[in-house]
Amino acid sequence: MINIIKQIEYWQTGAEEEMLNAKIMIENKRYLAGLFFCHLSIEKILKALVVKITKDHPPRTHDLERLLVIAQLTLDDEQMIFLTEMQVFQIEGRYPENFPNPSSLMANNFYVQTLKMYQWLRQKL
Repeated sequence: MINIIKQIEYWQTGAEEEMLNAKIMIENKRYLAGLFFCHLSIEKILKALVVKITKDHPPRTHDLERLLVIAQLTLDDEQMIFLTEMQVFQIEGRYPENFPNPSSLMANNFYVQTLKMYQWLRQKL
C-alpha cells in the first residue's frame, strides 16, 4: 500500500518546480525547453490527481489525455484544445529537430495557458 498523501505531495511539488522551470526558461528565451517544462508541470499535477482518485501510483506515461481520463476529469472545449496542443511539447522537447523554434509570443501564450490550467487542476486536489 502506498502513502497517498506523500505521493500527492511528491507530484504536486514536482509540478510547482516545473512551472518555475518553465518561467525561467521562457524568460531567458529558451522557448522550446520552457514549453517542455509547461507540459511536464501539467503531467505531474495530473499524476497527483490520478493518485488521489486511484489510490495507487500513476502510470508511467506522458500522455496528458490518458492521465485526464484516469483522473476522471472533464475539460471544456477550450481546455481540451489546449491540452492536445500542449502534448506536442512532450515529444518535441526531446526531439527539437522536428519542431520549428517557437516564438516569444507563442511561448508566453502557452505559459499563461499552462499556469491557468495548472491552477485549475491544483484546486481539484
